[in-house]
Amino acid sequence: MVKHLFHTLGIDHYHIYQGKDEEKIQVFIEVDHLTLEVADNRLLEISNALKQKLTKKWKCLPSSSLPESYNIVTLPYKILSF
Repeated sequence: MVKHLFHTLGIDHYHIYQGKDEEKIQVFIEVDHLTLEVADNRLLEISNALKQKLTKKWKCLPSSSLPESYNIVTLPYKILSF
């Protein structure tokens, strides 16, 4: 699902990791330096695409709608291969 969605959005460089719980995954997308505004717009596009396909919850970081102290990514547990 993630692989197909990212291919559709033109995202080729990313890594998928196991989150704290087995049902959670973390996806890290490789990008060159972006401003927070550009990153926020790109993540909004990804989030809207996920909204059309998923019934589960997700969170995109960084987010300009959150205070800086809430833009925290937890460390992944292990890399997943798809």
